[in-house]
Amino acid sequence: MKRAKFVFAALLASMVAVLFCSTTVLASSQEAQRIIESAAADCKDFENGEFDQGDSVTEIELRSQFGTAKAELVDESQYSCSSAASMYCGTGGCMLNLIVDGEIMSWQATGWRLIDWGPDRILLIGRDGGWCGGAGAEVCYEALVWSNGRILTVGSAPE
Repeated sequence: MKRAKFVFAALLASMVAVLFCSTTVLASSQEAQRIIESAAADCKDFENGEFDQGDSVTEIELRSQFGTAKAELVDESQYSCSSAASMYCGTGGCMLNLIVDGEIMSWQATGWRLIDWGPDRILLIGRDGGWCGGAGAEVCYEALVWSNGRILTVGSAPE
């Protein structure tokens, strides 16, 4: 009988931990915390949905011969909301938020990768073709590099 009570108590404690972990917002910076809390509030406001941030926060380093920056990415493609399947992403992708020194920069992205090119570490962002002057379904990429205290990128303006 004591063993059954212990097993029940352990099971209950595990269920409570899972419940709290799925709604806990974890981020390194206050800016990332605010982005995630806003998304969680949007989910809750839509039919009292349950939010999960997934693996949305990644700490990265960008660098070039002109400097290095520690940064944080908040990738909204990792979010889920129980009451809305497509709350955070559309046909053109999901928001990708880059936080450097308290500044938030955001792009609509279909994905991202860090690319090492010699001494440089570049953030490569998959983009909807419309951002590059093509059709939405076409493939397009934007490269971002840290240089002299700022992000530099080159790309054609969407028409």
